[in-house]
Amino acid sequence: MEVLSPSTRGFDLTLKRKIFEEAGCPAYWVVDPDTPSLTAWEMRDGAYAQVAMVTGDEPADLSSPYDVQVVPADLIL
Repeated sequence: MEVLSPSTRGFDLTLKRKIFEEAGCPAYWVVDPDTPSLTAWEMRDGAYAQVAMVTGDEPADLSSPYDVQVVPADLIL
């Protein structure tokens, strides 16, 4: 899980995601504390597919790398 910050936002959403994808990491999640939001990708046939994009109190039911429900607003302190 990556938490976006102004200094790493571009890197986390592009190059870092691509590095994890090429390494075969089963999932890549990005939390934006400014929104708050969560975007999640899961490995499908050797490439990431976006499986969730939720904001605020909207839950994301994710299955990789494990079954979990994430609510973005609950992640922000």
